[in-house]
Amino acid sequence: MHITPTRRPRVARVGMAVLAAALVFGGTAAGTAVAETAPTAPSKAERADVLGKTADRAARVDARRLDTRAAAVAPENCRTRTNGDGVTMLRYAGANRYETAACASYWTWSDHNDPTEGVLKAKAVVLARGDAFPDALAGGPLAGYVDGPLLLTVPTRLLPNVKTEISRVLAPGGTVYLLGSTASLSDGINSELRAAGYATKRLAGSDRFGTAIRIAQEMRSTNLFFVTTGMNFPDALAAGTYAANYTLGATQAGQKPIAMLFTVDSRMPTSTMNFIDARAAEHGNELLLMTAGLSGDQAVRSAYPPQVVDSFVGKNRFETAAVIAESLFQDAEGLRGAGVGLANGMNFPDALAGTSMLMNYSQPLLLSTDTALPSATKVFLQSHAGEVVDPETGQPAAFLDVLGSEAVVSRSVATEALIAFS
Repeated sequence: MHITPTRRPRVARVGMAVLAAALVFGGTAAGTAVAETAPTAPSKAERADVLGKTADRAARVDARRLDTRAAAVAPENCRTRTNGDGVTMLRYAGANRYETAACASYWTWSDHNDPTEGVLKAKAVVLARGDAFPDALAGGPLAGYVDGPLLLTVPTRLLPNVKTEISRVLAPGGTVYLLGSTASLSDGINSELRAAGYATKRLAGSDRFGTAIRIAQEMRSTNLFFVTTGMNFPDALAAGTYAANYTLGATQAGQKPIAMLFTVDSRMPTSTMNFIDARAAEHGNELLLMTAGLSGDQAVRSAYPPQVVDSFVGKNRFETAAVIAESLFQDAEGLRGAGVGLANGMNFPDALAGTSMLMNYSQPLLLSTDTALPSATKVFLQSHAGEVVDPETGQPAAFLDVLGSEAVVSRSVATEALIAFS
């Protein structure tokens, strides 16, 4: 029988406030005044409701981790297992980025016609191009909102393995969300999905910033945003994982999601600022702008007062991911989930593919290079070793989910991470 791990009680750490909303009347760039009101935060009951929903999901989906089935997508054995000292390392790796995304989906969502009670079933699918990052980066929170996997394909056609995974998780009549214009995902892909019996909905703006706004508009109106540069991907990877995890729980609890928005490095686009201001006005001029990475933080702080900004900035992409993990994925007992995810931070596809898997486990995404485990990542793993325990034995029982093949996260890096987390 599978045992759902719990967490070893530990002393609470001082972290940055989560979802501490402040009052603001418009962006400072517009020359409007900031209300002299102390920051306010959602009640403990409200936050517990959101996090409790994701914890419930994690407990339900966790049983699939040690499932011994072979994956339906090629290659058949897309997931491998290595047992460490109190840590189970699971590597999700297909022959390419598209198969890795399908692999992560396979081990998260059950077949749409699975009669087993309580298993997780996708309510929709989010599809993005896998050869460029801008459109896909904002898709993580949408995956949480619609409760389904984020899958990748090439711009011109629907890859066979991706189509197989869509047909496995989503019943005919379900909706597939296409991120980006026809240059990102062709009309042919849309037609093929419709011919297979699915409804489709394309979410596209005139550029990457507009597409992020369009994705945000698809979700319930919110005044909670995670903002990063849209000119590069690393900061958005870790931020998007949290936004997806929170949005999944918030949607289950009937509360507001967190949407991803982008800057032009240290400059805030007018379209993004106008959208933020409009949403703040819809919500009684309350606003929270969470930022990841230095350039995105600079852009937000140049346009909005500090009362509405919550910054998560490290010296580099690896440290920023660790800061987000340390600040947002733990509580007084330590890690909220049963482990962590690890992906190559020098490229985006595998990390992006893991977003919709990790959101179900309430796990943070940490970053490495292909051949080296950065010190910030290693320190985080070491500091949280032994926190997740088997409730029956009291022994450590955590998971380390590695995204991508040994070409992107080498065996030596994965082993070093496993040892650090043990």
